[in-house]
Amino acid sequence: MNDRISPKWLLVWGLFCIVLLNSCDKREEVTLQRLDQQLFSGKSRESIRAFLDQHPDVARLYFSSKDAGKDTALVNELYTRINDRELNVLYQQVQTEFSEAKELQNQLSEAFTNIKKEFPDFKVPRVATLVTGFMGPDFVVSDSLIVIGLDYFAGPSAKYRPQGPDFPQYILRRYQKDFLVPAIVFALSHSFNATDRTDQTLLADMIYYGKGYVFTKTMLPETPDSLIIGYTDQQLTSTYAAQDLVWAHFIDEQLLYQTSPAIKQRYTNERPFTAEIGPRAPGAIGRWLGWRIVGRYHDEHPSVSIKDLMANTNARQIFQESGYKGQPDDD
Repeated sequence: MNDRISPKWLLVWGLFCIVLLNSCDKREEVTLQRLDQQLFSGKSRESIRAFLDQHPDVARLYFSSKDAGKDTALVNELYTRINDRELNVLYQQVQTEFSEAKELQNQLSEAFTNIKKEFPDFKVPRVATLVTGFMGPDFVVSDSLIVIGLDYFAGPSAKYRPQGPDFPQYILRRYQKDFLVPAIVFALSHSFNATDRTDQTLLADMIYYGKGYVFTKTMLPETPDSLIIGYTDQQLTSTYAAQDLVWAHFIDEQLLYQTSPAIKQRYTNERPFTAEIGPRAPGAIGRWLGWRIVGRYHDEHPSVSIKDLMANTNARQIFQESGYKGQPDDD
C-alpha cells in the first residue's frame, strides 16, 4: 500500500483551505452614498428636484415626503438652505470631519459582518449621508436603508450644533463621530429584540435596554462602553464602583416590578442625573443596570447565543438566572 499523499491531492486540499478561510473572513460590503456631496453640488431648484426624484426612498425616509421632487415645499426649503452661506460653512466642516469615509464604512462593515454571522437572514442596508442644517433627524434606520445626518456629528468644534430642548449639553456631547456607529447598531438591535408586551414592569424595560447594549457590544467588541451607553468614562467608573448602592436603591424602593409610567421614566429616560439616587448617579441608570443584569446572564450562560438571548422575552428569567445582586464582575 502506498502511504504517500499525491501532490494533486495536496493542491486540492490547499485550495479548499484557502476558500474556507476566505469565506470565514468575508466582510460584508457597505455601500456608502455621500448624498450630502451630491446635494450640495447643484444649487438650483431643478437640481434639487432631480436629486429627490433620483432618491425617492431617501426623501420618504428622511424627509417624510411621499412626492419626492414634486414636493414643492421641500424643494424650496432645501434650495434656501443649500444656498445659505452659513450652512455652507457647516457643510465644509462636515467634509473635513468626515473626509475619511472609509473609516465609517469599515466600522459599519465590521458591525454588519458580525450581525450577519449571528443572524443569517440579516440583509445589509444601504447607507446614505446628508447635510441639511438639522432639517431632518440625526439618523433614521429601516430594513433596507440608513440615512445619516452628518451635520449632527460634526463635533464640538463645528460652528453650528443642533439646538433646542432635545439637545441639552449632557446629550449634545454625544453628537460626534465616535458615537455614530454604536448608536446605529443599537438602533438596529430593536429589530432583533423580542419582548413580552404583557410585561409592563420596569424590569422588562431594563432588560430590553440591556439586551440592546449586549447586542451592540457583541457586534462592536472593541468599542468602549462609554460610546455604547453614552456615559463619560468618569460616570462609568463611579457608577460601577457604587453599583451596590444603586442596586440597594432599586431593592429598597421596590422598583423592579413597578408599572407606573412616571416611575419607570425616572429611571430609564435621559436626564442629567438620577435625582432619586443622588447627583452623581447618571440619568437613565435603569438602562445601565439592565446592561449589568443581561451582561451577567450572558456571561454565566456561554451556550446561549446572542440570537437566543435577543429572542428571550422572559425578563424575570434573565434576571433571576443572572445572579446579579449589585456585585462587580470579579466577585
